[in-house]
Amino acid sequence: MTVTSFERHSVQRYFENQLGCTTLEQWKSNKVALKTYVLTVADATALTPLLIQDATALYIKALQSFSQALTAFSRNEFAWPIVKMYYSVFYAMRAELYASSVIVIKNGQLYYTTNISGNTFATVQEHGSHQTYIKLRKTLPASVISRDSMLDNEIEAGVDVYSWMCNNRERVNYHAKHFPDPEPDGVLQKIFHNYAMPRKLTDLLNLYEGDRLYCFDKDHATVAVPYHKLRSCKTLLSGNAMLGVVEQNKIQSVKGQLLSAGIEQAVVERILL
Repeated sequence: MTVTSFERHSVQRYFENQLGCTTLEQWKSNKVALKTYVLTVADATALTPLLIQDATALYIKALQSFSQALTAFSRNEFAWPIVKMYYSVFYAMRAELYASSVIVIKNGQLYYTTNISGNTFATVQEHGSHQTYIKLRKTLPASVISRDSMLDNEIEAGVDVYSWMCNNRERVNYHAKHFPDPEPDGVLQKIFHNYAMPRKLTDLLNLYEGDRLYCFDKDHATVAVPYHKLRSCKTLLSGNAMLGVVEQNKIQSVKGQLLSAGIEQAVVERILL
């Protein structure tokens, strides 16, 4: 069987190389060395562009997921847009971490620190990697990363918007016997009935532009949360993103998809680097 090669995140590879790990087995056996690793000035200097590279790559994955979800929704598809909207949020949340100089690498559990010489790694663990990232975002103080407005409120008692979207992804993808298609899932019914026509998607995103409270409304959060996360990523990365030809082509492809879905260019430009 042929396995297609792929490029992994630069920050992850940097520490694997620093610890001399060329196999997964070596990496797994170096957890103690990783936990006691002290960042040097040379590390911090080398990691600065790598963090931006990874943040840019994750932003583009968030953008692609959002675009694919909206274009599928405009074709009256409902199950996979819920999954893709969640992944847009997940990738954007991770992009914000890297863009804020928070180093996150995985070796069984998540190891994290800020890119300052003299720092060492702490660990965070929760049930599943998705909930672990959400816990990490909640754990980091404002002195490390800007306040996350998505965590200012709960969408239902005891549930933040990230966990709510993750739960919906798991419900649709794993737990439900059937996909809801061709009928809209409950969390998309109001959006579908009021904004399903292509020209109405512009109205929908304009609605969210002026009011983050829609992120805590279960009738709107599925689209409102990733939209605002992409706006946040764009702000963090503007002027710093590393956009080569490949990245620019991906962004232009997304732009074409969203324009084809009937979304006005001025609205599309709000989330594009």
